[in-house]
Amino acid sequence: MAHCWATSKLVVRSVSLLCSLVLIAPFLLAGSRPDPGVVLELDRGEYTVRARDLRTGVVGPPLRVALGSPAEPTPQGTYTLREVVRNPDWDPGPTARAGGARYEPPSPDGTLGVAKIPFMGSYSLHGGARPMLLGKPITLGCLRSADAELLELLDWLHERHALGRERPTPSGERRQHFTRPVRLVLQ
Repeated sequence: MAHCWATSKLVVRSVSLLCSLVLIAPFLLAGSRPDPGVVLELDRGEYTVRARDLRTGVVGPPLRVALGSPAEPTPQGTYTLREVVRNPDWDPGPTARAGGARYEPPSPDGTLGVAKIPFMGSYSLHGGARPMLLGKPITLGCLRSADAELLELLDWLHERHALGRERPTPSGERRQHFTRPVRLVLQ
């Protein structure tokens, strides 16, 4: 009789443990899902980049931009973003150099403005745009925004815990790596 009592007590404990796991498992699994990250999507018709946190659905501030010219169009595709460079230097490519552009040391007042977010080779989403240039296809392929709007977007990304700590470089630039997945979609 004592053996049956011990066996049934063990069965009850096992069933109880199994029920607990069944009830808790969804919460445990929810915490283990990968972070879908943040997406920055370009609306070419509106010359606007829209930000959205895919985990929470929170929408970020819109970023008005200038796009690449017909001769030097902004590329299409989806790009994984790795870092933000504040006070960026500018080493112009051959087309800009042919027009007289020269290297500019790191500065928030340079051609690239307060920051750049590289996305493909020498292409970046960066500041430095005068308001009258926004909404026009005039760049050499980069997305150019007003500094104040770019800083708003960077603040929003920081609030989403998508940006790491700023790390100064010997040149004077300050770099921040993304701590969450961030994609730029250019369609």
